[in-house]
Amino acid sequence: MAEKKKNSIYEIANKAGVSIATVSRVLNNSSLVKDSTKKRVQKVIEELDYRPNFFARNLVKNKSKTIGLLIPDIINPVFPEMAKGISDKAFLKGYTVFLCNTESSVIKETEILKNLLEKNVAGVIFISTEMNKSRGDFQHYLYLYNNNIPTVFINGMLKDIDIPFIRINEEKAGYLATKHMLEKGIKKIAFLGGSLKFTPTYEKLQGYKKALKESGLPIEKEYIMFDNYNVETCFANAIKLLESDNKPGGIITASDVLAIEVIKAASTKGLNVPEDLKVIGFDDISFSSTYTPSITTIAQPKYEMGAMALEMLVNLIEKKDIPRRNILVEPRLIIRDSCP
Repeated sequence: MAEKKKNSIYEIANKAGVSIATVSRVLNNSSLVKDSTKKRVQKVIEELDYRPNFFARNLVKNKSKTIGLLIPDIINPVFPEMAKGISDKAFLKGYTVFLCNTESSVIKETEILKNLLEKNVAGVIFISTEMNKSRGDFQHYLYLYNNNIPTVFINGMLKDIDIPFIRINEEKAGYLATKHMLEKGIKKIAFLGGSLKFTPTYEKLQGYKKALKESGLPIEKEYIMFDNYNVETCFANAIKLLESDNKPGGIITASDVLAIEVIKAASTKGLNVPEDLKVIGFDDISFSSTYTPSITTIAQPKYEMGAMALEMLVNLIEKKDIPRRNILVEPRLIIRDSCP
């Protein structure tokens, strides 16, 4: 029953022939929607017996000099670097940051956002949260958008909603990693990590496939495995690949944390990295250079991305022009011992 509620905004949009943004405007009684469209959408809402979960309290107009920052996992070493970029820049701009850990739960994310709005935050930054999914429960983002609450995404975006974002070029990241392995003469290359419900995983995979196709190599389904960024699942998947008769000579992962699990799995099977298996990660987290073997990875400028997002958010809060609302950051290949 909960899943039906989660997806019903899409059902309304599809049945009414409009975007989810239009449905949200109708739900918020916006004057921007034509009467004929509003009536059509309202009819579908009644037919589907949709009951939206709106935020209970009205917005308070007097905003503070505080900013809400929501991240999915404070333990993941990627997010603290971005958060530091945000916090350092916020201090220089005279703002304070509330750091909130959502544990990758949209329910918790929504509840935290309600609390932040009650504290009259001036704006909100989300890093790799629910908007990372190709489809999800986006009602709280739509609420922010329709009520003109300054909002910025890092490493996420909504296709139908014009919320500014800064994100890495995920497709190029997958392409760079695969191309590097191909240049090393490896033809059997696996891709491990993430989930196709996450846009970053899908885009990395597109880059991986593009590089293979350019080299005239087939896309082997057995070499593509997902783990929802779970380290135990990644380890098990790596073991399965390395035990197969057609084991790969190289494995690309969706993060450096997962790359470490692949290296552990290789060691368990008596394989040496990079002699027997080459591994490439993603993120360039702080200890990827000190791990043994050091991890070849695709780097994203995490601190800089955080600082850029804060700058963008403050401009929104202070009603200044934003030269670029959608910033795609180029990834960079860092060559180390795991795939020299």
